[in-house]
Amino acid sequence: MTEPSTNRDVVVITGASTGIGRATALYLAGKGLRVLAGVRKPSDGEALVTALPSEAKATGGSVEPLLIDVASGESITRAAAEVSERLGGARLAGLVNNAGIALGGPQEFLPLDDWRRTLEVNVFGLVDTTQKLLPQLVKSRGRVVNVSSIGGRVATPMMGPYVASKFAVEGLTAALRIELRDQGVWASCVQPGMVKTEIWQKGDAQLVDQKTSLPAEAQARYAPLVAAIERFSHAGRTKGIAPEKVARVIEHALFAARPRMRYPVGPDARMLVVLQWLLPDRAFEWLIRKGM
Repeated sequence: MTEPSTNRDVVVITGASTGIGRATALYLAGKGLRVLAGVRKPSDGEALVTALPSEAKATGGSVEPLLIDVASGESITRAAAEVSERLGGARLAGLVNNAGIALGGPQEFLPLDDWRRTLEVNVFGLVDTTQKLLPQLVKSRGRVVNVSSIGGRVATPMMGPYVASKFAVEGLTAALRIELRDQGVWASCVQPGMVKTEIWQKGDAQLVDQKTSLPAEAQARYAPLVAAIERFSHAGRTKGIAPEKVARVIEHALFAARPRMRYPVGPDARMLVVLQWLLPDRAFEWLIRKGM
C-alpha cells in the first residue's frame, strides 16, 4: 500500500455527519489529508471539526465541512462547484460516496415513496455526485470508493429497498471501474457487515412505525420476520464492528497501488461471501432465515 502524499491531498466524503462517514473523515484527517466532509446541516459540520483530535491536527490534516444533500441535484451541483473552488492547486485524491439510508419492511406493503426515496439517495445521489466530481478525479487520476454493504451481495428479507439499492451500487461501480481504468481512475466498493452506527436506531424507529401501520392480518403473517429483523438490529448495535475498522479499509481502497473491486469488511460479511459461494441457493436461503 502506498502512503498518502504530503502535499495536502483532498478527499471528499459524503454522509460524514455520523457513523462510517464521520469515522472515515476523522481517520483520514489524522493521516494528514485535507477532508471535505459532506454534511447536511452546519451544526453537524461544526461538531465534526470540534471532534478532530489535536494529534490529527499535528499531522497537517484537516476536516472542512461541505454542505451537501445527495437527495437534491441542486445541492450536489453547488457542492461540486465549491469543491473545485476550494481545491486551488491541490489534488483531489478521492471521492468516498458514503451517504445512504436504510428503509425496509414487507415488500407487499412498502409504499413506493419509500422505494423512491431509498434509490434517490443511495443510487441516484451517488451517481450524480460522482458525475459532478469525475472531471477533477480524471485530472488527478484519483479514486472513487463507494460504500456499499454486504447487503449488496447477500439479500436480507424485509430490507428490499436497501438491498436493491446496494445491488445497484455494486453493478454501477463495476461498470465505472472498467470505463475509467484506462484513464487512471480506480473504482471500488467497500462492503461492511454489521457496524455499530446510528443506522440501527433509525431502523428500529421505522420498524415501530411500520408495525402500527400494517393491517392486523399483515402483522400476523409477517410477525416472525419482523421479530427476526429486530434481533438482527440488536445484534448490529451490540456486536457490530467499530466504524473505524471500515475507515481503514476505505483508506486502503483510496491509496493502494492496485485496489480490489470489492472489500467485505467484518467477520460476518466475509463469512457470508464464502458461504454464498459454497452453498446452493436454497441451502443459502435456509441459512439466512435460520441465522436471523
